[in-house]
Order: sequence, then structure tokens, then C-alpha cells
Amino acid sequence: MSTSGTHRRWRWVGVVGLVLAVVLSGCGRKHDRDSDSGLNIDAGPNIDVGPDIDLGPDIDLGPDIDLGPDINVGPDEEAGSPSPVHVPEPTTSAFDTTEEAFRSVEVGSCLPVYMTGYGNEWSHSEPPAPVSCGSSYGGLFQVTHVGNSSGECGTGPGHTWWSYSGASGETTICLERVWVPRYCALAESDGNGGISSLGTSTAVDCDADSVPQPYDTVLVVSAVYAAPANASTDHCVQSEYDANPYWSLLVNEDSTLVCFTTPG
Repeated sequence: MSTSGTHRRWRWVGVVGLVLAVVLSGCGRKHDRDSDSGLNIDAGPNIDVGPDIDLGPDIDLGPDIDLGPDINVGPDEEAGSPSPVHVPEPTTSAFDTTEEAFRSVEVGSCLPVYMTGYGNEWSHSEPPAPVSCGSSYGGLFQVTHVGNSSGECGTGPGHTWWSYSGASGETTICLERVWVPRYCALAESDGNGGISSLGTSTAVDCDADSVPQPYDTVLVVSAVYAAPANASTDHCVQSEYDANPYWSLLVNEDSTLVCFTTPG
């Protein structure tokens, strides 16, 4: 064999050896990558956890319990929050202005009031403001006492009382009439031209066309005098020519003579 043929043969051997070295080198790198990725990690021998544990038969909890529909607690309430407790406000009795007016009347003052003739009706529902006892009113009464019973009041012509029952009990104003000339009062006739009864607590328009029953006539106060000795209706006549009919009344413990006649 020639020297050139020998050289070619060794050149091919070197090429084949180089190729084999490259291939083997690639396989080694692949093995290293497989080892790094964890795909061929040996976890060691299997761990024996023992026999399976028997937890017993399944527990039957019974059928589902129906708790009813959901409770709507409203938009502004929270479930579980305490309900607000209503505390009623203390009640106070209304202030009785009429009772206060009766209790505020002062003894010695004069009230412009009178009875209308309709039962026990007075001209006012409660005592008005007092006026001078020298005033000219058709009905004028002086307060003699303020108490709880009419038994504390004076008696006799011109005396009367005015009561009111309120929350604090009864309040009674004792009154004595102040007679004012030229004002009128109600009376009952006796059917024979005389007077059987005089409404000493009443007052009325002297020109009234009708009067409440049982009254049937109107008398006017013609004069008020300090009563003379043996005072009588004869002291009411103005002169020997005075033909008017007269009636009289002794009041203020017989110290005052009040004369009446028919209006005209």
C-alpha cells in the first residue's frame, strides 16, 4: 500500500473519532439536564403508613330543617341589633285657666257680672278683670270671700255665690250686689199688679221685648238710699204728685234701701 493511501485511511479514522466524541459529549449534557430537571429523582424507599383507618359508618344527620322564609329586617336595621325601647313621656294635666281665674279673685274687688235669668247661667264663663266698685254697670258685685263652699257666704237679699269645680276641687266666690240706679233687673209678677219675686242677682236690658221664664217683667232701679228708720216703699216716692208704682228692698244688713219701679 502506498504512503498516500495510508494517510487517507488515518484521516477517515480521525473524522469518525471526532464525530463519536461529539455525539457522546451531547449525550452527557442531555443526561445532566435530565438530572437537573428532577424528572429522575429517586425518592427513596416507599413509606408504609399502616393499614387504612376505619372511621365507622356514615352519620345520618336527618332531613334538612326548614327554618322558614328569610326575615326581612328592613333597610335601616341589622339582624341581631337590639330593638329600640319606647319610653312614654310623662303625662301632665292641662292647665285649667278657668280654675286659676276663680282662685285669683281678690276679696274686696268688684266684678262686672250678673245672672242672665237662664237657670244658673252667669254673664261670663269665668271671672272678668275687676273694675272700680263705683262704676256704673247693670250688674256689679263685690267679692266678700273666696273659699270652697257656698256655706261660707253671706245670706239675705243681694247676696249670692259663684262656684267652679276644677281639678283642685270646688272654688266659690261669695258676692254681694252693688246696686246702681237706672239699671234693670228681672222680676215675677203676682198677677194682681204686684211683684211676687225679684231676681236680685239678674240684670237685663230695660227695653227687652222678652225675658226668660219664670220671669215675666222688668223693673228699673229708681234710687238707692241709706235706709232711714222704719224704711219702706213709701220712702221711694219722689213727690206727692208721683203716681208711679214702687217696690223696695232692704240690703246690706238693712242699711241700704233700694227702690224699683217700671221702666218708662
